[in-house]
Amino acid sequence: MAIDPADGRPWILLPGTLCSGRIFGAFLDHLGVPDTVRRPFVLRHPRIEDYREPLTAACTDNAVVCGFSLGAIVAAHLADQLPARAFLLFGLNPYADRPAMRDGRLDLARDVGDVGGTAALAARLPVLAGPDRERARSLILDMADDTADHIGAQTELALTRPGALDVLARTQAPVGLFTGSQDMSAPFAMAEAAAGAAPSGRLMPLNGLGHYALVEDPLACRAAVQDFFAIC
Repeated sequence: MAIDPADGRPWILLPGTLCSGRIFGAFLDHLGVPDTVRRPFVLRHPRIEDYREPLTAACTDNAVVCGFSLGAIVAAHLADQLPARAFLLFGLNPYADRPAMRDGRLDLARDVGDVGGTAALAARLPVLAGPDRERARSLILDMADDTADHIGAQTELALTRPGALDVLARTQAPVGLFTGSQDMSAPFAMAEAAAGAAPSGRLMPLNGLGHYALVEDPLACRAAVQDFFAIC
C-alpha cells in the first residue's frame, strides 16, 4: 500500500453541512487511523478563502485531506495549494451552486434556527442504505443538532462557492473521488467530471450507497480507500 493510514500521518477532516468530524469516525476506526492524528475542522466560515490559512497551517506534505460533501468542496477548492499527500473527496459536487438550490438552502437554515438541527434535517433526510440504517440516521441527526449554530455560514458558503474543476486541473497530488451510486445530492456524473479534471484523479464508486456513504457503510468506504491508496 503506497499510503499506510495507520502510520501517524495527519488526517485533515472536513465534514459537510450540519455534520461534525464524527461522520468520519467509524470509517477511520476501520482504517486504523489513530485518534491522535485526526484533525477535524468545523465549517464555521462563509467563504472558501477563510479556510486557506488554517488548513495550510494544519497540513503537511504527508497529510491526507478527507472531505465530505460541503467539506469536500472546500478541500477541492484548495487542493492546488495545500501540501497534502492525497485528497479523499466523498460526495463532491465540483460545480457552482445552482440558483434552483437557493430557496431550499435558505429554508433549511431558517428551519434549523426555528426548530433545531435534528428536526429540520429529519424531514429532509434522504433514504439511507447500508447494513444499519437506523444507526446511521441517529448519528446524522445527532450531528445536526451539534452543529446547528454554524448553518448560517455553511449556507452562505454553499450558495456563493464557485466551481472547482479548474482548481482540480491544477492539482498534482492524487485525488480520490468516492461517490455512492445512489447519491442524489451529488450524482455520480459529478464525481466523473472531478476525476477527469484532476491529473491524478481516480473515481472510486461506492455501489449501492447514497450521499451519507461514510456512515451508511464505513467498511465499504474503507475498502474503497484502501484500493485507492494501493495505486496512488
